[in-house]
Amino acid sequence: MKPVKINGFTIVETMLFLAISALLIMGILVGTGSSINVQRYRDSVTSFQSYLQKQYSNVANVSNDSDLNTCNGVANNHTGQSECVILGKYITVDNNSNKTVNVKNIIGIIPPANQSVPDNDLDAIKAYGPTVSDVGAESFVIDWESSAVKTDGSPTALSMIILRSPSSGIIRTFISSNNSTIEPISTILDASSLSQPAKICLDSNGLFTGKRMAVQIDGNSTGASGVEILGDNSGC
Repeated sequence: MKPVKINGFTIVETMLFLAISALLIMGILVGTGSSINVQRYRDSVTSFQSYLQKQYSNVANVSNDSDLNTCNGVANNHTGQSECVILGKYITVDNNSNKTVNVKNIIGIIPPANQSVPDNDLDAIKAYGPTVSDVGAESFVIDWESSAVKTDGSPTALSMIILRSPSSGIIRTFISSNNSTIEPISTILDASSLSQPAKICLDSNGLFTGKRMAVQIDGNSTGASGVEILGDNSGC
Protein backbone atom coordinates (compact mmCIF):
# COMPACT_ATOMS: atom_id res chain seq x y z
CA MET A 1 0.00 0.00 0.00
CA LYS A 2 1.28 3.42 -0.95
CA PRO A 3 1.59 5.95 1.88
CA VAL A 4 -1.06 8.70 1.88
CA LYS A 5 0.36 12.17 1.14
CA ILE A 6 -1.26 14.97 3.21
CA ASN A 7 -0.94 18.53 1.87
CA GLY A 8 -0.62 21.44 4.33
CA PHE A 9 1.69 23.93 5.98
CA THR A 10 4.35 23.14 8.48
CA ILE A 11 4.45 24.95 11.80
CA VAL A 12 7.41 27.01 10.61
CA GLU A 13 5.57 28.07 7.45
CA THR A 14 2.48 29.00 9.44
CA MET A 15 4.50 31.11 11.90
CA LEU A 16 6.28 32.87 9.04
CA PHE A 17 2.93 33.66 7.39
CA LEU A 18 1.48 35.05 10.62
CA ALA A 19 4.61 37.12 11.32
CA ILE A 20 4.67 38.66 7.83
CA SER A 21 0.92 39.37 7.97
CA ALA A 22 1.32 41.09 11.34
CA LEU A 23 4.12 43.26 9.98
CA LEU A 24 2.05 44.26 6.96
CA ILE A 25 -0.97 45.11 9.12
CA MET A 26 1.23 47.10 11.50
CA GLY A 27 2.72 49.03 8.59
CA ILE A 28 -0.73 49.85 7.26
CA LEU A 29 -1.92 51.02 10.69
CA VAL A 30 1.18 53.15 11.26
CA GLY A 31 0.89 54.69 7.79
CA THR A 32 -2.81 55.41 8.30
CA GLY A 33 -2.14 56.96 11.71
CA SER A 34 0.57 59.20 10.27
CA SER A 35 -1.71 60.33 7.45
CA ILE A 36 -4.46 61.16 9.93
CA ASN A 37 -2.05 63.17 12.08
CA VAL A 38 -0.77 65.12 9.07
CA GLN A 39 -4.35 65.91 8.06
CA ARG A 40 -5.22 66.99 11.59
CA TYR A 41 -2.23 69.33 11.63
CA ARG A 42 -3.17 70.81 8.26
CA ASP A 43 -6.72 71.29 9.53
CA SER A 44 -5.39 73.21 12.54
CA VAL A 45 -3.44 75.54 10.24
CA THR A 46 -6.42 76.06 7.94
CA SER A 47 -8.83 76.75 10.82
CA PHE A 48 -6.38 79.27 12.30
CA GLN A 49 -6.15 81.05 8.94
CA SER A 50 -9.95 81.00 8.55
CA TYR A 51 -10.45 82.49 12.01
CA LEU A 52 -8.13 85.41 11.24
CA GLN A 53 -9.82 85.93 7.87
CA LYS A 54 -13.18 85.96 9.61
CA GLN A 55 -12.07 88.99 11.66
CA TYR A 56 -11.66 90.97 8.45
CA SER A 57 -15.21 90.06 7.46
CA ASN A 58 -16.47 91.08 10.89
CA VAL A 59 -14.76 94.47 10.61
CA ALA A 60 -16.04 95.04 7.07
CA ASN A 61 -19.61 94.16 8.09
CA VAL A 62 -19.55 95.56 11.61
CA SER A 63 -22.76 96.03 13.58
CA ASN A 64 -22.94 97.51 17.06
CA ASP A 65 -23.80 95.18 19.90
CA SER A 66 -26.94 96.19 21.80
CA ASP A 67 -25.00 95.69 25.04
CA LEU A 68 -22.51 98.39 24.06
CA ASN A 69 -23.89 100.94 26.53
CA THR A 70 -20.71 102.86 27.28
CA CYS A 71 -17.99 104.19 25.06
CA ASN A 72 -14.71 105.46 26.51
CA GLY A 73 -16.55 105.82 29.80
CA VAL A 74 -19.35 107.90 28.28
CA ALA A 75 -22.85 106.48 28.67
CA ASN A 76 -24.72 105.88 25.43
CA ASN A 77 -28.26 107.08 26.15
CA HIS A 78 -29.09 108.08 22.59
CA THR A 79 -31.87 106.54 20.58
CA GLY A 80 -31.39 105.65 16.94
CA GLN A 81 -27.82 105.67 15.68
CA SER A 82 -25.31 105.41 18.48
CA GLU A 83 -22.44 107.84 18.88
CA CYS A 84 -20.46 104.89 20.20
CA VAL A 85 -19.24 102.79 17.28
CA ILE A 86 -17.20 99.64 16.82
CA LEU A 87 -14.14 100.51 14.75
CA GLY A 88 -12.46 97.13 14.53
CA LYS A 89 -10.79 94.23 16.32
CA TYR A 90 -7.81 93.84 18.64
CA ILE A 91 -6.23 90.38 18.27
CA THR A 92 -3.59 88.82 20.53
CA VAL A 93 -2.10 85.35 20.95
CA ASP A 94 -2.00 84.15 24.56
CA ASN A 95 1.71 83.76 25.30
CA ASN A 96 1.04 81.46 28.26
CA SER A 97 -0.14 78.56 26.11
CA ASN A 98 0.26 79.96 22.58
CA LYS A 99 -2.86 77.99 21.68
CA THR A 100 -5.48 80.66 22.34
CA VAL A 101 -6.29 83.68 20.18
CA ASN A 102 -8.11 86.49 22.00
CA VAL A 103 -10.24 89.04 20.14
CA LYS A 104 -11.73 92.24 21.57
CA ASN A 105 -13.68 95.09 19.99
CA ILE A 106 -12.11 98.48 19.44
CA ILE A 107 -14.65 101.24 19.98
CA GLY A 108 -14.72 105.00 19.55
CA ILE A 109 -16.98 108.05 19.66
CA ILE A 110 -18.17 109.79 16.51
CA PRO A 111 -16.64 113.31 16.56
CA PRO A 112 -19.05 116.25 16.94
CA ALA A 113 -20.56 117.63 13.74
CA ASN A 114 -18.47 120.79 14.04
CA GLN A 115 -15.25 118.75 14.12
CA SER A 116 -13.97 117.69 10.72
CA VAL A 117 -12.57 114.16 10.30
CA PRO A 118 -9.13 114.09 8.62
CA ASP A 119 -8.87 112.49 5.18
CA ASN A 120 -5.79 110.52 6.23
CA ASP A 121 -6.95 107.09 7.45
CA LEU A 122 -4.60 106.98 10.43
CA ASP A 123 -5.57 110.46 11.65
CA ALA A 124 -9.25 109.74 11.01
CA ILE A 125 -9.09 106.65 13.22
CA LYS A 126 -7.34 108.58 15.98
CA ALA A 127 -10.03 111.30 15.81
CA TYR A 128 -12.52 108.73 17.13
CA GLY A 129 -10.45 108.15 20.28
CA PRO A 130 -10.24 104.35 19.87
CA THR A 131 -10.13 102.17 22.99
CA VAL A 132 -10.41 98.44 23.69
CA SER A 133 -13.73 97.10 25.00
CA ASP A 134 -14.42 93.80 26.79
CA VAL A 135 -17.98 93.77 25.45
CA GLY A 136 -18.31 91.05 22.83
CA ALA A 137 -14.82 89.64 23.51
CA GLU A 138 -14.18 86.10 22.28
CA SER A 139 -11.45 83.46 22.18
CA PHE A 140 -10.41 80.78 19.71
CA VAL A 141 -8.37 77.70 20.63
CA ILE A 142 -6.16 76.33 17.83
CA ASP A 143 -7.28 72.83 16.88
CA TRP A 144 -5.51 69.54 17.64
CA GLU A 145 -3.18 70.95 20.31
CA SER A 146 -1.14 72.92 17.75
CA SER A 147 0.42 76.13 19.04
CA ALA A 148 1.64 79.43 17.60
CA VAL A 149 5.44 79.84 17.72
CA LYS A 150 8.26 81.87 16.17
CA THR A 151 10.56 80.45 13.49
CA ASP A 152 12.93 79.21 16.21
CA GLY A 153 10.11 77.37 18.02
CA SER A 154 9.90 79.80 20.95
CA PRO A 155 6.49 81.23 22.00
CA THR A 156 5.24 83.84 19.57
CA ALA A 157 4.46 87.45 20.42
CA LEU A 158 1.72 89.16 18.45
CA SER A 159 -0.64 92.09 18.84
CA MET A 160 -2.73 92.87 15.77
CA ILE A 161 -5.32 95.58 15.15
CA ILE A 162 -7.80 95.52 12.25
CA LEU A 163 -9.66 98.80 11.77
CA ARG A 164 -12.06 100.21 9.19
CA SER A 165 -11.18 103.81 8.35
CA PRO A 166 -14.05 106.20 9.18
CA SER A 167 -13.01 108.45 6.29
CA SER A 168 -12.30 106.08 3.37
CA GLY A 169 -13.94 102.87 4.58
CA ILE A 170 -10.72 100.98 3.76
CA ILE A 171 -9.62 98.30 6.23
CA ARG A 172 -6.19 98.86 7.75
CA THR A 173 -4.03 96.33 9.60
CA PHE A 174 -1.57 97.33 12.33
CA ILE A 175 0.83 94.67 13.65
CA SER A 176 3.20 94.62 16.61
CA SER A 177 5.42 91.57 17.08
CA ASN A 178 6.91 92.79 20.36
CA ASN A 179 4.15 91.77 22.71
CA SER A 180 1.25 89.35 22.95
CA THR A 181 -0.70 91.24 25.58
CA ILE A 182 -3.01 94.21 25.15
CA GLU A 183 -0.86 97.26 24.51
CA PRO A 184 -2.11 100.86 24.52
CA ILE A 185 -3.60 101.41 21.07
CA SER A 186 -1.54 104.56 20.64
CA THR A 187 1.67 102.48 20.63
CA ILE A 188 0.49 100.43 17.62
CA LEU A 189 -1.39 103.02 15.57
CA ASP A 190 1.50 104.39 13.55
CA ALA A 191 2.78 104.17 9.99
CA SER A 192 5.51 101.61 10.82
CA SER A 193 2.93 99.16 12.22
CA LEU A 194 0.94 99.49 8.99
CA SER A 195 3.82 98.11 6.91
CA GLN A 196 4.75 95.39 9.42
CA PRO A 197 3.94 91.81 8.28
CA ALA A 198 3.60 88.88 10.66
CA LYS A 199 4.48 85.22 10.20
CA ILE A 200 3.04 82.80 12.75
CA CYS A 201 4.46 79.28 12.68
CA LEU A 202 2.21 76.43 13.81
CA ASP A 203 3.87 73.72 15.89
CA SER A 204 2.17 70.30 15.92
CA ASN A 205 3.62 69.56 19.38
CA GLY A 206 4.62 66.03 18.46
CA LEU A 207 1.57 65.18 16.36
CA PHE A 208 3.95 64.46 13.49
CA THR A 209 7.59 65.13 12.62
CA GLY A 210 7.25 66.99 9.30
CA LYS A 211 8.07 70.62 8.55
CA ARG A 212 6.05 73.31 10.28
CA MET A 213 3.63 75.40 8.26
CA ALA A 214 2.88 79.06 8.88
CA VAL A 215 0.12 81.64 8.54
CA GLN A 216 1.34 84.97 7.22
CA ILE A 217 -0.45 88.31 7.51
CA ASP A 218 0.72 90.75 4.86
CA GLY A 219 1.82 94.22 5.88
CA ASN A 220 -1.05 96.74 5.58
CA SER A 221 -3.46 93.96 4.64
CA THR A 222 -6.84 95.39 3.60
CA GLY A 223 -8.81 92.16 3.60
CA ALA A 224 -9.01 88.43 4.21
CA SER A 225 -6.87 87.71 1.13
CA GLY A 226 -3.90 89.15 3.03
CA VAL A 227 -3.92 86.12 5.38
CA GLU A 228 -2.06 83.30 3.63
CA ILE A 229 -0.78 79.80 4.44
CA LEU A 230 2.90 79.09 3.85
CA GLY A 231 3.80 75.45 3.28
CA ASP A 232 7.11 73.59 3.42
CA ASN A 233 9.04 76.73 2.41
CA SER A 234 7.66 78.74 5.31
CA GLY A 235 11.05 79.02 7.03
CA CYS A 236 9.58 77.60 10.23
